[in-house]
Amino acid sequence: MGNDTTTADNRGKKLPLGIKLSYGIGDVACNLFIVTTGMYLLFFLTNVVGVDPALAGTMLLFPKLLDVILDPIMGAISDITRSRYGRRRVYLLYGAVPFGLSFLVLFVAPGFQTEFANALQVALLFALGCTIFAVVNVPYASMVPEMSDDYNERLSITSFRMSFASIGALLAGGLTMVLVNAGGGGAAGFRNMGIIFGISIVISCLWCFIGTRKAPSLPPQKEMPPLKEQVKVAARNYPFMMLMSSYFLQALAIGVMMAGFVYYVKYAMSLPETAMNIVFPIFMITGVLFIPVWLAVGKRLGKIKSYYIGLAIFTVMMGSLFFTSADMLWLFYGQIFLAGVGFSSFQLFPFSMLPDTVEYDQMQSGLRREGIFSGMWSAGQKIAYSVGPPIVGFALALSGFVREGVQPESLTIGVRVIFCLFPAAMILLSFIPFRKYPLTEEEFERVKAKIAQRSSL
Repeated sequence: MGNDTTTADNRGKKLPLGIKLSYGIGDVACNLFIVTTGMYLLFFLTNVVGVDPALAGTMLLFPKLLDVILDPIMGAISDITRSRYGRRRVYLLYGAVPFGLSFLVLFVAPGFQTEFANALQVALLFALGCTIFAVVNVPYASMVPEMSDDYNERLSITSFRMSFASIGALLAGGLTMVLVNAGGGGAAGFRNMGIIFGISIVISCLWCFIGTRKAPSLPPQKEMPPLKEQVKVAARNYPFMMLMSSYFLQALAIGVMMAGFVYYVKYAMSLPETAMNIVFPIFMITGVLFIPVWLAVGKRLGKIKSYYIGLAIFTVMMGSLFFTSADMLWLFYGQIFLAGVGFSSFQLFPFSMLPDTVEYDQMQSGLRREGIFSGMWSAGQKIAYSVGPPIVGFALALSGFVREGVQPESLTIGVRVIFCLFPAAMILLSFIPFRKYPLTEEEFERVKAKIAQRSSL
């Protein structure tokens, strides 16, 4: 088979629907991993393996800290990768099977005699999964700025990606407990879920690889400064740093929310954990359905103003859930629906703004470094998500969580605080750096004009 990539000649044109769909399908795999581990790995450790929540949360934190190093390195590697399949797509091909296998073994319950040994096995396997995830996800995320340099076309490509990301998250959040129960519940059930989702991850990666073979791409950079210097240069990219700082706080809010979701449903709303099969789909289906709405709003009002509106909706709904009692189910469902509307904007806008910061860097440095920026972004995102389970774990421990028997009243208060108020507070804090993000459509066009002027010299 020869080289199946195309050049960047058509980056200013609209991409065919098939390429956008195939690219989006790739994020199903990523979100099956992110959401399933983010929502259920802590629950798996505390309620199935029998590990103390504080210990479980701590053990799940350290594997994610590897991403601080791994993701920027992986981004830099993909910037200079030479392959007949392109510098990004090749990792979808060779990473697909290891990615699926790493997910499968993660949910095989350990059988050691001590809590620490059991937690350590899961933590080490989680570290392995996070490493393979970085190998696949960072190059994958770096493909958007290569496929198009048009401000609104990037928004369109991202809308396909985030629609399938939401579908992946929906499958993870809505089907996990269904598959666990279908497999007999407990350890056997989680193993059954791991097999099915592991196979799905492999299919998603390979589909994306095959379907994007004609997508525009850029050649690898011939020479790059050392990684340490690249990170320093990226840190001087003002729009990127403001966007990333804002997104980190927002991702921290979402990470805590996802890890605490099942506990809120079970202990604050007095519903069985299987109610997640209803509640989480309401949240995620809304997120999918409203992405086209936010796409239209973003083209009309601009990405920045539209994102403010979406975040405000999400913040108000999360804060209001603190006051919703267990006998107010219809209000609860309505709040989850509206929170999904706001969450939909979180899925779309920051990921369509990130590629624009790459041009800002190119204007300053003359280099195309999608990988290093995607790597730093991914590291920040995964660190924020990884802090979610430990925060929830410590909150549960401090609130008096017991694995068996009647939970104390203090647990309900603790769950409400950590699930509702903490995410709302983080979103409000994120407005501070986001107010300083400067790349409107008009400013982005000026940046492109300066790049074109430099290239013509």
